[in-house]
Amino acid sequence: MNTKKIWLFAMVFGVLATLMMFMMVNGEPKKSAPPASTEVADAKKKEEPEVAVIGQEEPFKNELIPITSGNRAISIKVEDPQGVAGFITPGSFVDVVAVMKVPEEYKERQHDAATLLLQNVKIVAIGHAADDEETMKRYQMVTIEVTPKEGLALGFATNYDLYLMLRSKGDDKVEPEHTHVHEDDLHEGVFR
Repeated sequence: MNTKKIWLFAMVFGVLATLMMFMMVNGEPKKSAPPASTEVADAKKKEEPEVAVIGQEEPFKNELIPITSGNRAISIKVEDPQGVAGFITPGSFVDVVAVMKVPEEYKERQHDAATLLLQNVKIVAIGHAADDEETMKRYQMVTIEVTPKEGLALGFATNYDLYLMLRSKGDDKVEPEHTHVHEDDLHEGVFR
């Protein structure tokens, strides 16, 4: 084969390969716009709810409740006992308890304490994106709605153990500000 034939063969092969690659990447060629009546039918179809096929499971999606204007969402890490053992759902209301350990150098003068850090805060999401509802019940993150100031306090309090107390529906009663219990209060009458 001479050089001219090799170049001609390479060019034809290159054009054919390019066309085939273009067709593979773009899939089916685009069709012209459907008639107006088809557009109306498609719009009605979009408005109708989709019907689930028996035996075909829809993937479970993590739900995020809308955040009230002016508030923020912040996530905290929890474990089963701290996170009310999987009973929290988006839309639940909780109180956040911080259990603070006294540094070693102050142990002789002070004892550990628990404080009611935030009250009646809304859960906007739980866990992470999960494949199914069972996985979602084993959440390790809880996202709550807070004011910016509450978010700052909560951010600082993540240095301590945080626990959530689930509220019943309609319970919006709040305790006095700075409600806390010292370890000494628990020992009173037991060790003395």
